[in-house]
Amino acid sequence: VMDEDDQSETKLATALEKANKKPRKPAGAGTPEDTPDTSKSAHALPNMFVNLVDTVSGRVLHRTSHSNVDETKDVSVIVTENWVIYTFVNAKSRRTEIGVLTLHEGMIDSKGLTFFSRPEQTTTFSSFDARESKPVVLAKTYAFPKQVTALGVTSTRQGISSQNILMASADGALNTFHKILFETRRPVGEVKPDEKKEGLAPYRELIPGSPLFSLTYNRTLEPFTHIVTAETSLESQSLVLGFGGPDLFFIRTSPTKGFDLLPETFNKFLVGAATVGIVIALLTVQRMGNRKALQQSWL
Repeated sequence: VMDEDDQSETKLATALEKANKKPRKPAGAGTPEDTPDTSKSAHALPNMFVNLVDTVSGRVLHRTSHSNVDETKDVSVIVTENWVIYTFVNAKSRRTEIGVLTLHEGMIDSKGLTFFSRPEQTTTFSSFDARESKPVVLAKTYAFPKQVTALGVTSTRQGISSQNILMASADGALNTFHKILFETRRPVGEVKPDEKKEGLAPYRELIPGSPLFSLTYNRTLEPFTHIVTAETSLESQSLVLGFGGPDLFFIRTSPTKGFDLLPETFNKFLVGAATVGIVIALLTVQRMGNRKALQQSWL
């Protein structure tokens, strides 16, 4: 017969044995049910897709996706030449991101273009060619400190002037940026000499929202939702109209400066006087030449 002390010792040993068999956890750790699932937050599923579709054959030329896109904000898109530019708001980083896609016919090898050889080029192509005929797509993503409400691009009469990208922001400003700022070929590392000749700068994700790029200057306007451009009789000039709200804004801009315009400091009087003097001198010399020829004919 066990006494009370023996029975208590037996119960204590049994309890310790059961406790040792249970899996232990570190101090401060929670149960699996209390641990949040971070796999979904760390790798969020994309909720916006951009597809480039050949409208003749219906073939998808390129497809890209973005995650954490704010679905309550509008997405602006423009297509110009071989460029596709679109903007959206990233809900996670709370900033506006600009996606840029450029389409190219293909890449040339380092020795593909020499004095004795050059790549084969055709002036015509068909959308029903083999899949190898798909264009090469280069992509870059930039950030803008303000929300973009509309996109546009300048247009000129002959297309000789370089194009500027127009952006209407939520603060009512209408900004103009040189197209090379959004170039997809901007190098991530050091710029090579050949790239410097093309005017390429090292890749910087942030596009500065400087007042120097604003066409509206310090005017207080409501945000625009549409931008329309038109050409003029001068190649260097482009007309820009912003509308979509209670305000209308119209301005003339020069994407490549006024290379076909005379500066305000140009001395028109001096040029006119010089022209008249040259004409008078020409007529005088011509009359003297005719008189001399007539005198020599009588000798």
